[in-house]
Amino acid sequence: MALRAYARRMWIEEMFGDMKRHGFDLESTMLRHADRLSVSLLYVWLISTGRHTIQDGLRNLVDRKDRRDLSFFQIGLRFIDRQLLNSLPFYFSLCAYR
Repeated sequence: MALRAYARRMWIEEMFGDMKRHGFDLESTMLRHADRLSVSLLYVWLISTGRHTIQDGLRNLVDRKDRRDLSFFQIGLRFIDRQLLNSLPFYFSLCAYR
């Protein structure tokens, strides 16, 4: 039970970091209630993209090999940014989390 609670806490810590300075930087925006849904959907999509990037063996394109300290969100964001900068395709897909 303690391990499960600690694992959940780590996900929450990562999410707060992603929403603040390590990602969206929501503190400096003026979002209204309707905008939050868009940010939430984008966040879930970027996490899913990060997970797919790792599963497809493409993590080395956006993350350091000597230190793995990026969240799924950061990996997804960097992968999409890389694809757009290089005019490469990317896919919209979501995966289930448990």
